[in-house]
Order: sequence, then C-alpha cells, then structure tokens
Amino acid sequence: MNTLLGVVLCGGQSKRMGSDKGLLNTNGKPWAIMVANKLEELDLPVALSINPTQQESYEAIFPNGTLIVDNLEIEGPLEGLLTVHKNFPDKDLLLMACDLIDMDNSTLQGLLNVYSSEPGYDYYVYDQDGFAQTFCAIYTSKALKEVFRKFENKAFKKYSLHDRFLEGKTKLIPLLDSTPFNNYNNLH
Repeated sequence: MNTLLGVVLCGGQSKRMGSDKGLLNTNGKPWAIMVANKLEELDLPVALSINPTQQESYEAIFPNGTLIVDNLEIEGPLEGLLTVHKNFPDKDLLLMACDLIDMDNSTLQGLLNVYSSEPGYDYYVYDQDGFAQTFCAIYTSKALKEVFRKFENKAFKKYSLHDRFLEGKTKLIPLLDSTPFNNYNNLH
C-alpha cells in the first residue's frame, strides 16, 4: 500500500447543494474531514483536492494537511484527479468524493483487498447494476500517466471519469450494499 494515496475530491461547484459540500458539518465535523478520516483509518496518506476559490476555507479546516489546488484547464472532476496525479505521479489514487459520509470501513477494505490481490488493472471500481461508482475508486499511476498524456496532447473527446474506465482495463467489483454511496446533492 506504499504506492497508494487517499484523495478527497472537494473541488466541485456544489451547484445542486447550494454550498460547498466539503464544508458542511455533521456532529461538528466538516464532511471533507470526515471522509479524510475514513482514508486515514486505512493507514493511507491523504490529500484534499480543491479549486482555487476554496483554498482559504480549506486551509482553516485542514491546516497541516496536503491541499492540492486544481490548476489544469479541464471541466469536471478529471481536473482534480489529474492535478493530484501531476503532484504525485508515482502514486495510485484512491479517490473519494467529499460527500461520501456514509462510507464504511468494510466497503473501503473490500476495494483495497481487490486492489492488493488482483494487480494489473488500470482502475478498481465498484459496480452497481452497470453503474460504476467513480468517486470511490482506485486510479493507478500507470493509467493516469496515459490519461495525462492524452490531456496534454488534446486527445480527449470526453472528460468524464466513467469514460476512463471504458478506455482502460477496469476491474469492476460487484456492489452488494449501496448505502455507503448515499448521494447528498441537496439537503431537502
């Protein structure tokens, strides 16, 4: 696991939520920190991926942590993923969205077990009835180097994370319980 870095993706616009999801609190703790703690419980180093407008707010809640500020010209979550990869090119990345506050240790451990026991894939991702859970997945440095090369050469037609799975060798892991992936796009 020395090559794995936990990444909390916080840099989205939170348009449907209406405010920064990573800064929302449950029991007095910001969601971004709750998700980071879940990764730290797995003995992983953790970085938070943020956009430039979030830097001051996140420095206040994660003062000694690793904050990676988006700095590529890509739409969507691929910008955060590739910016982190650019900073840690030899690390495989376990990417988690900042709103996965219901994620449990056994689901994360299941992902890690498959990653450890079945090497050779580009991506490791839970699959629920044909839907890949892109925001709790492992993206290998080997695959990300190729994605970054395509980005630099302007060879992309689509920028979604799901499209990366279609292009690479992806290990789909059947998801038996969707509760850890509860969606929090609004509080209504």
